[in-house]
Amino acid sequence: MSDKRRNFRLTFAVTTVILAAIAVFAVMVLGNIPGARLDLTQDKLFTMSPAAGTILEGLQVPVQVKLYITPEAKMPTEFKNLERDVTEQLRNYERVSNGQLQFSVHNPQNDEDMQQELAQKGIQPFQVQSVDKDEIGVKLIWSALTIAYKDNPEEVVPRVLPQTLTNLETLVISPVHRLTRERDPIVAVFAPPKPVDQQMAMMYLQQGMQPPAPQDIYTLIAQLLQQEHYAVAPITLTEDSPIPADADLLLIIGPRDLNARQSWEINRALSNGMPVLMAVQAHEYSYNPGQQGQLTVQGAPTSSGLDPMLAGLGLGLVQDHFMDANFQVLEIPREINLGGMRMQVREPVSAPVQVKVTQDQINQDMPVTNHLATLLYLWGTPVTVDAARLSDHGLTSQTLITSSANSWQADFGSGVLSSSQMDPRGKDLLGPQPLAVLVEGSFPDTYAATGAPDWPAQPSAPEEVPQVGPSAATPLNPQDGQLLLIGCAKMFEDTALQGAQNALLLLNAVDFLAGSEELLSIRSKLLTQRTIRPVSSGEKIIWQIIAVALMPIAFIILGVVRNARRREAAARYRRSLNA
Repeated sequence: MSDKRRNFRLTFAVTTVILAAIAVFAVMVLGNIPGARLDLTQDKLFTMSPAAGTILEGLQVPVQVKLYITPEAKMPTEFKNLERDVTEQLRNYERVSNGQLQFSVHNPQNDEDMQQELAQKGIQPFQVQSVDKDEIGVKLIWSALTIAYKDNPEEVVPRVLPQTLTNLETLVISPVHRLTRERDPIVAVFAPPKPVDQQMAMMYLQQGMQPPAPQDIYTLIAQLLQQEHYAVAPITLTEDSPIPADADLLLIIGPRDLNARQSWEINRALSNGMPVLMAVQAHEYSYNPGQQGQLTVQGAPTSSGLDPMLAGLGLGLVQDHFMDANFQVLEIPREINLGGMRMQVREPVSAPVQVKVTQDQINQDMPVTNHLATLLYLWGTPVTVDAARLSDHGLTSQTLITSSANSWQADFGSGVLSSSQMDPRGKDLLGPQPLAVLVEGSFPDTYAATGAPDWPAQPSAPEEVPQVGPSAATPLNPQDGQLLLIGCAKMFEDTALQGAQNALLLLNAVDFLAGSEELLSIRSKLLTQRTIRPVSSGEKIIWQIIAVALMPIAFIILGVVRNARRREAAARYRRSLNA
């Protein structure tokens, strides 16, 4: 018996050693074989997009990508796999580009010369929380990328974090595309400053002071486009500052009281095939203290001067108050008197003119609006589309954004909006209304019958005589073009551009209209911000009944049925015994 036990132990030990050796050998051999990765994310965040593959395959000159990162041993737990995950994706990019995208990994942790060089590029180490055994501390780590192409300035990604891995394609491939294109697209931007209120100007003049200069409220647009390597050309749309002939795209944001010649210039650019993004505001609102202390909403009309030109195309804007039950609560700054001290506070204001657009109201089939989840359509109105007139001109339209089904209109009038106007009860709800429309085709010359208007005479000194006469007009060369008409300009002001995903909508629209659809395709691979749709009071009550009452009732019914079946089974058993 003892010999059998001894032989069994020896056989078991030898078998264990052999199996362990086989396992170690298999790990050493198979560990160097590139494996397959399965992307199970709904948005396919880790799958290379076709546009990225096209950009990488088209590289003719090597692109140098350098990853500066702290070694794994000195990384916090959350960051230990960061280098491996980043290099795996970079290695995939290198393979697709046939070696034209070359990457290297560098450790600047103890290299002072490298650290000084990185500091000149704007790369600095940063602190992250570290959990080590039973201690919580802070570690200083490096994690950054640089992308170099020829003699162009390096593109820098100052921080690469685990949560940015889903966006690594955008961080790497987008700069590669921008660096390798022949020139930066030129975007002509007409975004006039906000004029000074007439009453305020009169108050300044009465006190012997000069009124303040008009306020530029669209400064972030130029910054945003320049970050994406667009050449921004601000224009005032005058005879001295016309639309550049070499512009790839024209932005018309918040126009006010344009004259006939300015409207003609925009129409001529459209007719000549220049893509145009036009954001027009029908009216604005202000928030003022009411008699009972709460803030009131007061409307005022604005005129763009583009209504005749748009009407000639078959387009327009709703001029009435437009409201939506799906609205955004805003915090409005307000000054209060507290014990004789003036204090600045922020008061939440709920008003249906602060329209909120959610994912189910955004056309996810169009690249311009794909993966957008929420927008702040502040004080905007719907776009009107005359399908018959568009068809007569050979134009087609697609709706990109709509309001919710619970929207309504009220006759416009300057002054305070009443509570009855802002209450949806008793109103004829309009259903989804188009808020942004993309029109494509060969745009007609709506001034063909009248010809090009003259530029208005410029103010001159008293001793000078203003010269008014015909100006050189841009020749007409009809080509297919695109017009993206949005019934809201307020959403692109500095105060609202960073709200929701308004900035992303602007970038997507510029990429699409300027022909940079590769960038648009790559940027659309962002993690979708899914939102919960607004739930009405009736739906809330129904779900409360289901959760509170229906489930207990279902368990009671189940118990009664089960008890009845057990009683029936017992009765059958007793009858069988008696038989």
